[in-house]
Amino acid sequence: MNRIPRATRSLLGGLFGAGLFYALVVAAEGRLADLDVLIAIAVEIVLILGAIFRNPIDKKGLMYISVGILGILLTTMLLGAFTEMVIMAIGGMALYAFGMSEPKFPLTKRAMVTGIVVGTIITFLGIYLNLKIGVVYFIGAEMLGAIILGTMGRYTPEENTIVVAIANSSGLISVGVLVTFPAIAIWLPTIDPALTVLVDQIITIPFIMIVIAVSGIFGIVLLLPWRDTFEQERWPQVQPQAETILALGSDPSSKKAVLTGMAASGAWMGVTKIAEEVTGASLEALPNALAPAIPAAGAVPEWIGVSNSPLIAGVGFFVGWRRVLIITGGSVISLLVWILLEGAAPIQYGDHLHRAEIIYMVLGIFAAVIVKDILSSRDDELNPDEFSRLLEKKIDGTEEKEDSQFLIDRPHKTGEIPRLMRVKEEIFSIEMMKEEIREIVENPRAYLRSRRGQLPAWVAFASLGLFILTGIIIFWFLTPFPQLRISWLLFVLGSPLAMVSAYFTARAMCETGMIAGYISDIVAIPAILFFRVTFQAITTFMAMLGGLQDAALALLMHLKLGRLTGVRGRDIVKAVFIGIILGSLFGSVVTYGLFKNPGFGGSKLPSPAAQLFGFLVISLTQLGEFQLPGIGDLPEVHPILAFLYLLIFAIAGFLAARELGKRGYSAISLGVGVLIPPATAATMLFGAYIKYRTEKRYGSVASPIDGCEPPIEQVRSRVTQVLSGVVAGEAVITIVWVIWSVLLRGI
Repeated sequence: MNRIPRATRSLLGGLFGAGLFYALVVAAEGRLADLDVLIAIAVEIVLILGAIFRNPIDKKGLMYISVGILGILLTTMLLGAFTEMVIMAIGGMALYAFGMSEPKFPLTKRAMVTGIVVGTIITFLGIYLNLKIGVVYFIGAEMLGAIILGTMGRYTPEENTIVVAIANSSGLISVGVLVTFPAIAIWLPTIDPALTVLVDQIITIPFIMIVIAVSGIFGIVLLLPWRDTFEQERWPQVQPQAETILALGSDPSSKKAVLTGMAASGAWMGVTKIAEEVTGASLEALPNALAPAIPAAGAVPEWIGVSNSPLIAGVGFFVGWRRVLIITGGSVISLLVWILLEGAAPIQYGDHLHRAEIIYMVLGIFAAVIVKDILSSRDDELNPDEFSRLLEKKIDGTEEKEDSQFLIDRPHKTGEIPRLMRVKEEIFSIEMMKEEIREIVENPRAYLRSRRGQLPAWVAFASLGLFILTGIIIFWFLTPFPQLRISWLLFVLGSPLAMVSAYFTARAMCETGMIAGYISDIVAIPAILFFRVTFQAITTFMAMLGGLQDAALALLMHLKLGRLTGVRGRDIVKAVFIGIILGSLFGSVVTYGLFKNPGFGGSKLPSPAAQLFGFLVISLTQLGEFQLPGIGDLPEVHPILAFLYLLIFAIAGFLAARELGKRGYSAISLGVGVLIPPATAATMLFGAYIKYRTEKRYGSVASPIDGCEPPIEQVRSRVTQVLSGVVAGEAVITIVWVIWSVLLRGI
């Protein structure tokens, strides 16, 4: 008891006492029978007693508190009792866990607090960029973490690894399920105008939070039993980040550079937001922003011109000038469609993006990407002759040992031999599973130590089973959201494919650094054709499968990062779990805030991924009804001629993407360029020009890791550091603006 300072216990007891007093006042006003008030009173009483009498909580206690928070969240949301009283109770539990715990290095209190602060910025960046340009870049988490950690004491790479794991995991899980919310908001009124009222009833904070939390929590261990297999791979995007974390401690000038960029970008966007509030005019893009002074400029839509966003310009630098040029080429195609087919009319960007010509061209581009991926995977396979030659090299000892790794296992005791000989039988033994479950419950640390941190495969399948069961209970049995019911059979048949998709996606990511997973998306085809599910149901289910996959990838990625920076796996698992909770809470607020203001599908947040996904779902629905997709947009043309006309655009997109792929360029960038507003692509050119000038002046030194810039050079590059601050600075201002809109304006 003496390990917790008396002042800390007094402070916590006073805060929880004030919370109890407020809950009793609310109960006295006639709400004593309300579930949220009863929960708040019970929680505050328990917290007061714990703060005064209990010893510091250990890791098991922290786990119980985490489970309690999630249980209260899900229960109150499903029963419609999620109010400010529940928020107060959950906040008290989190404060109790923080104040009464004594975490060990590197999962220290300052590392967790820094991770949460940086995570709010990274989560917002991921959501905002996904809705803005359809591509996500998690930029600068390690730099921001180093700055904050440096102001709170000595910088350590291990603590910064925890910060990065929390921040990036929060962003990954928030973005992983993001497609469903803008897809519902954009396409549901298009399917049936009578369903417009459902949009505001479905897209709520409880709905967003449940989708993120259920997917993230059950997905975190989806691939954990096979961690050793993936940790042996290269992970091209992880190793430069690890070297950056290790090098930041030796570069004190990076802090000043990043803060300079943050101050400049934050000041610019702060002035812009204030000016918009005072004048009531939109300063989103030029020349439209000049409409008060030049009336003719008002005839140019906001999505044409140059966007007023330092963040987007900074992203252009990190994307690279070659890729930005390809994105700009796609935007030129979109601009030509506006001029030639729409007569340069001042229309909304959502109406422009729904043109069948644009969607068919993008489908052709993505078809070329999928075909290229399939052919590339076949090229990696060995025919019998190649296998024989490789085997001869292994026998002769002439094969290069560059990637060879050796594992010296510890000797086993004589008494362990019979048990090891029964491994194959024990894997499928129910009795063995019961024994392992008992060991995990009694002493998790001893169990993991006995297995050297390796979980059995049944844990992953058990987690998937719990996901299926939870999904059926919420979305088929309880159905708390109007006209959103997902068949139990779809959960049972479709969810296992998420594990297969996650495995192959993780293989692609750890070997090439790129995410290329399509298997889980295939679920949409039979689901729509055979199950006859509604649009909102299939988009929600697909988003949850994507969340499962991204949570598994987040853990594997940061386990590799921890291995390179010297952080234990169990600390990484805890950091990723904290990130998933942060994404569930803060990511839900940000997504809901952006839905309310400025909204999805317009020039400010065009949501290109949701646009494409929604069109695919609608097209499959029409095919199930023996209708050709997009034909309804050309009612005056014969259906066959209209289809041939649209097919020309698809073929053109396919051929253009194939030519880019042959030359080693990203065809995905071309599709992104077609889907994002031309004003956004024009702004990215500023950052791309800075990147080009930097490379031309200082040179681009090749790295042994897939041609990336050497991390130590990247850290020492003042331009990179300043632009990282620019990106973070606008993100901070926009976060404040979104939260202010949601909480104070009541939007």
